[in-house]
Amino acid sequence: MTRLGIAKMRLAGAIAAAGAFALVVPGGAQAVAAGTSVQAEIATVLEKTAGGVQISPNQVAWRDGKVILTIPLPGEPTARVAGEPVVSLATKNCAYTWTCLYEHRDYGGRRLSFQECGGIQDLSDYDFSDKTTSYHNNQTSGTKTRVYNWTGSWTQLWTTSGAESASAHVGSEKNDKADGIDAC
Repeated sequence: MTRLGIAKMRLAGAIAAAGAFALVVPGGAQAVAAGTSVQAEIATVLEKTAGGVQISPNQVAWRDGKVILTIPLPGEPTARVAGEPVVSLATKNCAYTWTCLYEHRDYGGRRLSFQECGGIQDLSDYDFSDKTTSYHNNQTSGTKTRVYNWTGSWTQLWTTSGAESASAHVGSEKNDKADGIDAC
């Protein structure tokens, strides 16, 4: 089977899964359409990356669950899992012992969470290269996270203060430039 054929089969499976997730969401046709768009984003991430596994209607995990991408639920500006409390924009929500990168200012948009140490990880492996605008380092006390840009070699953009630390906006000179992370 060709690579295109495999991609079509994956997409068909993702669309079928979207229907299954949408059926349990209250709100009729509007909820089905919104759920399908989240599933379509999940399908796109899985197409672009290797080794990802969908673990909930709005999450993909890699590295045995040590890296998790969470996509905002329909109508919500901040990423959260269905069981997490709803938070307003500008409220950091990275779980304890994790460090998180956020797609938008004020901890909005997609959230990429790390709980794995051991060198620089390439954010393109998680479809998050050049997409970071805010962060929350909520690891154990004093643990620092280093974030890098790729310019032919790794160039450090910033090092967080020891946990717990956060920035609602990394600044215009660093915005959407992160390509790598050394979580701890």
